[in-house]
Amino acid sequence: MMTLKKTILCFALIAALALSLAACGTKPADTGAESADAVYENGGKTLTIPAKYAELLLVETPQDEGGRLFRVSEKASMEAAKAQGYDPAGAGWLFGISTVDEATAEDYQCGDMSGSEIFARDESGTYYLYEHPTDVTLVREDNDAMTAAMPEWSAMNEWAWDDVRNEFVAANALIADERTNTDLDIHLAQIDYQGVENYTISTTEYGPMAPNGVDPTPFVEQLRDGVTIAYADGEEAPDGEYVVLAFPDDNVRFDFFTADKTLVREVWSDDYEALYRITFTDEDLNATDVMQAWYDALVESGANVALGYTADDLIGTWAEKIAGRGMIEIEKRGDGKYDVNIHWGSSAWESSDWTMTATAGNGGELTYDDCTMTTTTFTDETHSTTAVDYENGTGKFILNSANEIMWQDDVGGAGDDTVFISAK
Repeated sequence: MMTLKKTILCFALIAALALSLAACGTKPADTGAESADAVYENGGKTLTIPAKYAELLLVETPQDEGGRLFRVSEKASMEAAKAQGYDPAGAGWLFGISTVDEATAEDYQCGDMSGSEIFARDESGTYYLYEHPTDVTLVREDNDAMTAAMPEWSAMNEWAWDDVRNEFVAANALIADERTNTDLDIHLAQIDYQGVENYTISTTEYGPMAPNGVDPTPFVEQLRDGVTIAYADGEEAPDGEYVVLAFPDDNVRFDFFTADKTLVREVWSDDYEALYRITFTDEDLNATDVMQAWYDALVESGANVALGYTADDLIGTWAEKIAGRGMIEIEKRGDGKYDVNIHWGSSAWESSDWTMTATAGNGGELTYDDCTMTTTTFTDETHSTTAVDYENGTGKFILNSANEIMWQDDVGGAGDDTVFISAK
């Protein structure tokens, strides 16, 4: 399970960071006035340091460092670290600003981004990261000096965290595009960018529904674009029903409440859970209604969902209804997949076999995309030849309202106008 995001202010000193900078501490433009804001430039972008902090901070403007534009640290901490024999590179670090391309930004969002936040982009598809330490980097010669420095240090951190990104966006004509990185953000990004399909959505109405070929993009985009997800520390989950988005591979689920449509609960074991509050810039949207619409689309994609069928109802032996010459064997494997074998004797001298691995759809439905069909021909009672007709065939099995299996063979149409009944 991915760890919860750390906050910028913790109470442990991080180990010194080794950083090689080609150009450090670049002097700001001369404004011709004392106690003026300091403006730094790198890569065509500017960063403004308020006058009250200008003499206290070292601003580094690296060159050719994989998109890093600025790195800002407190001088006094760097000097104190150096005086004590430490590498000063990580001491007093407040924040940095870097750029990445769109593909890299998408990849980052599919994993834990602790220590960095996407906060802006430009028209060319370049994304901007706000980088920050995950522990306190303040350094002084002793505890008394640390205590004395804390008020000013806290004020600088407040400016760095609350103001820098908005000011940077405005000064450089960027598009604000804040992307939070909670576990919920990560799982939604994995669906959006990596095509993750092993999830279910459920309510008490029809139970869990699988993706079943339904495009998740319009729903995921509503849950990600212009959305901020933050931990709702100290709040309690409301009573009542909720829509569940579950990821069995990670043993985690997210509960979207109907009583408070801004709250979502993450549960990854009997003992561990977290609560989030979701804020939309579009006030007409809320997370629970989006999830309900997504669920409704999955329900509509299934076969006889209203009858309460599940894929497990197809397990067993089934015989072709008219002559009984075609037999389907369906078994469930330990990984949740289904092994399917079909044998059809077309004559005394020839038979066909289909083997495939199926995946549960919604309601009484199994789908497959790896079918191999073979034909066996007997030259006499003891001799035969087997030929492969095709591989990677696609199709599905549907349990109809009469509790009969209908077979959709996309390649050869072998199941057309045919139903199979239980051979019990």
